[in-house]
Amino acid sequence: MEDTSPPRGRILVIDDEESLRHALGKGLTRAGFDPVEAATGRAGVDRFAEGAIDAVLTDMRLPDIDGLDLVAIFTQMAPEVPVVVMTGYGSMETALEAMRRGARDFVQKPFVVEDVIRLLERGLAERQLSRENRRLRALVERRFAETGFEKVDEELRALGHDREGPHASAPSPNGAGPMPLREAHRRFEVQYVEELLARTGGNVAAAARLAGISRPNFHKKLKTLGIDAGRFKSAARRGRTSDL
Repeated sequence: MEDTSPPRGRILVIDDEESLRHALGKGLTRAGFDPVEAATGRAGVDRFAEGAIDAVLTDMRLPDIDGLDLVAIFTQMAPEVPVVVMTGYGSMETALEAMRRGARDFVQKPFVVEDVIRLLERGLAERQLSRENRRLRALVERRFAETGFEKVDEELRALGHDREGPHASAPSPNGAGPMPLREAHRRFEVQYVEELLARTGGNVAAAARLAGISRPNFHKKLKTLGIDAGRFKSAARRGRTSDL
């Protein structure tokens, strides 16, 4: 029976060796991905610019564009798209430099296709977590606006996130499994408020201005979240705000 489920992601494979591209394409297809091939760095950039690429797998030695420059280009164009580089044996320095330029991971040739797929899966999972984190942060920031609390809660209820269930969780930041979205939301709200206090040295009035709410309402928020602004003042006096 033919599998009609949507692909798990569109993977751009860049390598000038046709046999390697073919082997990777077959492995990615078996794993449920949609591979897109390119034989040169320039062709890879053109494919990437067309959009709808979820991850990149690229060789470091290409006939036209240096692999390190290619990593920098992709990172500049779409930093959220994970890039995994393929390097030759003994090219550890090149691999590390690629990661400094924005690559998510690397694999040394010769490799097993399944190992490459695991790296791509990890990169895509981290990308999804990053997206969810940004969405939660946006919800937190909106919640500080006037009537924001009620609007965000309505949105969560509409999505079914007011109850624990298969659609009511977000990835746990420590990798221990999903947590209820409301708890993830609360943690981001705590983080957001603490960042404001750290930036203002514990000055509640200044933090409230940054949040765009009144000082009394910010005090209520601190009480609700169980945050003590005093410890941020103490840390600021000691010059150790970064230690919080």
